[in-house]
Amino acid sequence: MHLCFVKRGLLFLVVICFWGQILLSQGVPVGQWRSHLPLNETHSIAILGDEVIAASSYGLLRYDLVNDVLSDFTKVNGLGGIGITAIEASPNSKELLIGYEDGLLELWSENNIIQIPDIFASGRYPGKSRINSISFNGENNAFVATGFGVVELDLIYGVVKGTYILSQDGSTIETFDIEIDSDSLFVSSERGFWSASLMDPLYLFSNWKQDQRWIDTAINEISVSENSCLVSTKQNESVWFKNNGAWSKINLNNSSGNKIKSIRKQENGYVISRDFDVVITNELCVQKQTYSSAMGNNDNFKPLDATIHDNGTIWIANSSKGLTFINNFDYAQHRTITSPPYSSVFDLDYSDHGIDVFSGAIDPTWTASYCNQGVFTFRDENWSVLNSLELNQAKDILSKVINPNDTSHWFVSSWGKGVLEFKNGMLDSIWNSNNSTLMDALGSTPSDVRVGGMLWGNDNALWVTNALSNKPLHRYDPQTKSWKSFGLGSFNGLSIKQIIQSNDDIFWIQSRTDGLLAVVIDEDNSSYRRLTTGINNGNLPSSSVNSFVFERDNELWIGTLDGLVVCFNPYDAISGGNIDAQALLVEENGIVQKVLSGENILSIAVDGANRKWIGTADGGLFLLSPDGLKTIAHFTKSNSPIFSNRVNSLAIDDESGELFIGTSRGLLSYRSNAIEPFLNLNKIQVFPNPYEPKHFGPISLKGLTEDSYVKVTNSSGRLVFEGPATGGQFSWTTNGLNGTPVPSGIYLFWITNPLGTETKVVQGVIIRGE
Repeated sequence: MHLCFVKRGLLFLVVICFWGQILLSQGVPVGQWRSHLPLNETHSIAILGDEVIAASSYGLLRYDLVNDVLSDFTKVNGLGGIGITAIEASPNSKELLIGYEDGLLELWSENNIIQIPDIFASGRYPGKSRINSISFNGENNAFVATGFGVVELDLIYGVVKGTYILSQDGSTIETFDIEIDSDSLFVSSERGFWSASLMDPLYLFSNWKQDQRWIDTAINEISVSENSCLVSTKQNESVWFKNNGAWSKINLNNSSGNKIKSIRKQENGYVISRDFDVVITNELCVQKQTYSSAMGNNDNFKPLDATIHDNGTIWIANSSKGLTFINNFDYAQHRTITSPPYSSVFDLDYSDHGIDVFSGAIDPTWTASYCNQGVFTFRDENWSVLNSLELNQAKDILSKVINPNDTSHWFVSSWGKGVLEFKNGMLDSIWNSNNSTLMDALGSTPSDVRVGGMLWGNDNALWVTNALSNKPLHRYDPQTKSWKSFGLGSFNGLSIKQIIQSNDDIFWIQSRTDGLLAVVIDEDNSSYRRLTTGINNGNLPSSSVNSFVFERDNELWIGTLDGLVVCFNPYDAISGGNIDAQALLVEENGIVQKVLSGENILSIAVDGANRKWIGTADGGLFLLSPDGLKTIAHFTKSNSPIFSNRVNSLAIDDESGELFIGTSRGLLSYRSNAIEPFLNLNKIQVFPNPYEPKHFGPISLKGLTEDSYVKVTNSSGRLVFEGPATGGQFSWTTNGLNGTPVPSGIYLFWITNPLGTETKVVQGVIIRGE
């Protein structure tokens, strides 16, 4: 053991290094959330002091100009949600006003977020509350262009000060852009270009003036300065300039028909962002410089907004590469954050390759959506993409299976193109109805081979389901490259998808509306039994099974359209015994209720402590105790960072215990306090160690055996905390038995397995702030 003492004032900081203990640096601390969103799809730009802020629909990218550091800020960090549509920096460059698609507004600064929910909460203009543009009128007042008109904000009190509809009869008119020049307000709308004096009551329609040149013309972007004005029309994307009262069309070499994305007034001119370039003009709108994908290092340039810093650097919200800046005429530089390329999450899976995200989707009727976004994989804190080109344009990729004997050999399934086999990262074979036993979907077009579920069987072969086929189950032997098909009785011709295999070699197959099928394959014969509704038939509350999983005690947990049930003896499926599923019953206030009764269960995951994570269609995410009788946690979009109450899919990283949550609005994760238990106590890790003031959450031990018990003492041997492990992990909040934080010092963790036959002592250091 080596002890290193560093004096800092009166506090001695201790760093301990010892055999068997490793500083765990991967991922996030236990109890923490993080988002996995396509934040590089930016659309708006703002300069806030020493930071450049780029907004995507999903959150903010923050670039520190001083330290050259890019970070993200999302709902996980405190934003009100996702769906950002507009941002604008305050005149003092200390605050950012953020607008959302649902009408929510937030005044954001480094240390505070003030929500202005009036538009969103009122529900007065359903479907028309989107914030399209923002303009400050001093530090304490702002105007926003919305889908129904103009809204004035009082930023001191964080409330709506006034709502102004640009029609005499009170009917809504969508406004797109808004600017203030001197004492006048200018607004573009679907019915023209409007202005009003800020000295007049804006609630009086008579005080609004419509430019006669643009009556009933949709005006998109505007920029106003003194006696000049620049506008773009929404229909044909032409640009017009008004100078000294006269309008003239501006030639911006727009032969390619580039659409105007934004117009910004800058000192001595304008910055115009178009589909594929950024144009700089002088104050008379004469083109001076154009930046396009023809520049060095600027392929696939897609600018949506741009501004010029005081030092002359051009900053661009580049929807293909995050944040782009140009400080010379020949070369573009980009700042991106590691993230998935899309927000779509149809399904999730954990494997030796990492967390796989399947964006390909089928709709509620299990019809193809023809999504070609591919598969995204999160491993070692980085994202990689298996794209449509590598998939030979196969769409709707729904699952992936790795050969456990050779992790460079793996398969993906396509709902329409069959099975794709990969070797050493390259596509080796495409298996379909032309070269295998797989069959085209009944009643569909030729070559429509729908494969949804796959697994590597206990017999060392690949098993796949084939929807709408008279032979729905197929076996592929990769050694001989031979295929074999099997009929499934009443499941022949049905739409089937997910497949799992229990320890007793029974296959369990999901249908769309006909329950589950238990199947045993014996040579050329198969035995099967169906679970559906009704006593002695499976007793499912609904024949629509969305998710099912075997937990650590080999119970079959089934999530249906109408609640959660458990089959406690699934091993009797083929022998003829009773396999009716049972609802879990709990008593609350003297009333017996079914656990999650009536909930549409979409996903189930079992963690290392045999607890059940349950994702629902509109009730959020539940964490149940191992027996399901206690709700340990219930996360919704109103009490947690999850983006939507619809949780489509779940997957757990067995190594870290991090739960990945696929919602209808994107992917996020939560590092729980449970991991798979270890076989012995030889690889215990303490993290974070040392535990410093910068750390939040608990200090944790990883590498414990199942049901281990931990006692925490100080260096003098005094007990300060104790408790059981959760699976293979133990977490301590660093509070003592009395509930208050323990002081700085060295702490010993005394670990004992359930039988008391194995013990271990490891150490950790806690450093408190002064």
